[in-house]
Amino acid sequence: MDKFSRRRNGTGTVVFLGKGRYKPYAARLLVGKDTNGKPIYHDIDTFETDLDALVCLENWNKNPLPLKINQEKYDRIIIFTCFPRTDTPYPLVPVESKKSTIHRKDKTHYTFKQVFEEMEKVKFPNKEEIKKELEEHIKPGDGKYAYHNSRNMLTAYHNSKGLYDRIYRELRTSDFQDYIKESKKTPSAVKQMVQLYKNMDQYAFQEDIIDKNYAQYISRTRMSSKSNRSPFTYEQIQYLWNIEAEDKKEEIVKDILLLANYEGCRAEELCFIYTKKVHLKDNYFVAGLKTDNGIDREIPIHPLMKPIFEKYYNPNNEFLFMKENGKRLFYADYNNYYNHKFIDKHEFVKGKTAHCGRHGLETELKRLNIRPQIINSIIGHKNGNTGDDIYNHVSIEEKLEAIKLVTFKPGKIYVLNSERKTS
Repeated sequence: MDKFSRRRNGTGTVVFLGKGRYKPYAARLLVGKDTNGKPIYHDIDTFETDLDALVCLENWNKNPLPLKINQEKYDRIIIFTCFPRTDTPYPLVPVESKKSTIHRKDKTHYTFKQVFEEMEKVKFPNKEEIKKELEEHIKPGDGKYAYHNSRNMLTAYHNSKGLYDRIYRELRTSDFQDYIKESKKTPSAVKQMVQLYKNMDQYAFQEDIIDKNYAQYISRTRMSSKSNRSPFTYEQIQYLWNIEAEDKKEEIVKDILLLANYEGCRAEELCFIYTKKVHLKDNYFVAGLKTDNGIDREIPIHPLMKPIFEKYYNPNNEFLFMKENGKRLFYADYNNYYNHKFIDKHEFVKGKTAHCGRHGLETELKRLNIRPQIINSIIGHKNGNTGDDIYNHVSIEEKLEAIKLVTFKPGKIYVLNSERKTS
C-alpha cells in the first residue's frame, strides 16, 4: 500500500479498512474539517483490491461527479476542501439516505440566454442583499457579484440580444469579438459586454456547460478606442463654480463634482461619509471604499472645499449628505440626479463624471511634482514599493500642504521633494 498511500494533496487516498471485509479498500477523500479542525472523510466507494480503489480516485479526479454525503456529516463541515490550486469545493450533495438519486441536468445545449438566466439566479444579489449593500456597504457573500457589477452585467446582457439563441458551448472568441465590433457600442458599453462574457464563461465552465473559456481571449483594444474618462478641463471646473443651482438636487451634484476634483474621492465614497468622521477644525475627513489602501484613509480638506463641508455638516445626522426629506443620500440618488436633469442642463460638462474629477486631481498633483507616496495616500492607491506603505506613513500635515497647492490653473510648482521652486 505504500505506493498508493502518498498522493498529491487534494486528490484523495486509498485506505485499507481491515481484514474480514469483502471489499477492504476504500477510495477516500478529505472533504473538510469540523469546528475543532478534525478532518472529515468521505469514501467514494469500496473495492476488492487497492488498484481498483486507485483507479476510482483517478477517474473521479478527471470527472468529479457529485458525491452523496450523509446530511449529519455534511453539517459538521466548517471548512470545505477544494480541488488542488482552485477555490472550488468538492461537489457534495447532502442527503438523508445514500439511496437518494442525484439528478444532474444536461446543460450542454444551453443557449446564451439560458446560461445568463441561471447565472443571474445564482450569482446576482437578491433584494435584501442589495438593500444591505446600499445602506451599509456590506457586499453579498457566497461568491455573488456586487450590486453595481450585477447592474452593469444586466445592461450588457440587454446589449447582447443577437446572442440570446446561440448555443453557448458553440461560441468562440471570434464570435464574441465580431458581435461586439458589429454592435458599435461606446467604449464603456464594450467594457461591460467583455466583462459579462468572461463572467458567463467562468460560470459555464464551472457548471460543465463548456470545456474551455474562450471569452478570456477577447481583446477590447481591437474593437474600440480608449475610454473617454479624461479629467475636467480648467474651464469646466470654473464652469462648475459658476453654476447657480435652482434646486437642492442640482446643488448636490455640483458640490459632489467639485469635491471629486479637489478631494479625489469617488461619488460613492462621498455619499458614504459619516458626519462623525469629518474633522473640520483639523481640516480633514476619513472616508474611502473599494480597496484596502483606500478604506478609511485620512483625506485633507482643500481650503476651497471647506465651505461645502460646513454647509452639509450637521452633528445630528449620521451621514454628511442627506436628502431634503431627511433621509440619507445614496449613490443611486446621486446618479439619478446627475443623469436625469443635471447633465442635460449643463452640456459643457457632459461626459464628465465624479471619477473624471478623481483622475483629474491625481493628474494635477503629478503635474505639481508631489511625491507619489503623498498622492497615493490622498487618492487611496497602493504604492509600488511595499516598504513605502509600511514605513513611510504620510502625515495629514503633508497631505494638507500638498492639497493647498491645487488651483487648477496654468503654471507649475515643484514641491515636497528635495526642494521647492516655481517656474
